[in-house]
Amino acid sequence: MRVLIVDDELEWQELLTEVIGDAHEQVYIESAVDGFEAGRKVRWLKPDFVLLDLGMPGIDGIQLCHSIKADPETGSTRVIAITGSHTTENVNRLLEAGAEHCLAKPLDYDKLFTIMGLMRQI
Repeated sequence: MRVLIVDDELEWQELLTEVIGDAHEQVYIESAVDGFEAGRKVRWLKPDFVLLDLGMPGIDGIQLCHSIKADPETGSTRVIAITGSHTTENVNRLLEAGAEHCLAKPLDYDKLFTIMGLMRQI
């Protein structure tokens, strides 16, 4: 499984990378700090999942999600939004842009793993 983590907070990227990597060793993880970098990486990585923050400089999560889903080459990529701004309006906007789920920070890792089909390794 290939995962692209898109968040402008490097600490959050590192935490997600560690938690997901510890959960399953067969996961390849890349990260991007903004929508521009993510747009380039999603084309060559062809991730199974994009874990996407809403608020980023430049291209925000909604614009990036819409771009990923509108492109025939990346449209089947599963997008999971993870945001500290978990309001009804933001959730609806992300879902309309094509996100499969919108999870709140702090993150419920068990819910994320269930969505991704991962189980924690003991």
